[in-house]
Amino acid sequence: MTMSKIADGFFKAVMFVCQIFMAAQVLVVAYVFFGRYVFGNTPGWGEPVALMCLVWMCILSSALAVRDDSHLRMSIIDDFLSKKSLLFLDYLTMAVTAVFGIFMIYAGTQLTMLASKNIMPGLYIATSWMTLVVPITGFAYFLAIIDRLRGMKK
Repeated sequence: MTMSKIADGFFKAVMFVCQIFMAAQVLVVAYVFFGRYVFGNTPGWGEPVALMCLVWMCILSSALAVRDDSHLRMSIIDDFLSKKSLLFLDYLTMAVTAVFGIFMIYAGTQLTMLASKNIMPGLYIATSWMTLVVPITGFAYFLAIIDRLRGMKK
């Protein structure tokens, strides 16, 4: 199995997980809304679950933008620089993103271990379940950069 196929499978799984979290967030928020305004009874777990879904979906989906190079950027510079300069900036951006991914793995692991001592109100689970997305996304950033670099060599 090649690196590209592994990366494709990994990022398809990331996309699927993000879609699940988005759908779950919509369903939970709708349930909380109806519970609060129609039935007059708000479930205590609703808002923490919606927040967890939001955090996981937003942070994890940023790795998809890194892989596809579809994140927001200022492209006006592209008209004024040479192709060689643009290629240098692309490599520099990927290097900074890879370093940031490594930082996310390290700091996210530290944060997750620290958060394991805290309990999320309403869910009664460790807060580390919410912060676990940071080191996972850091790994995804690093894998995305490796995959992009391999694609540029072809």
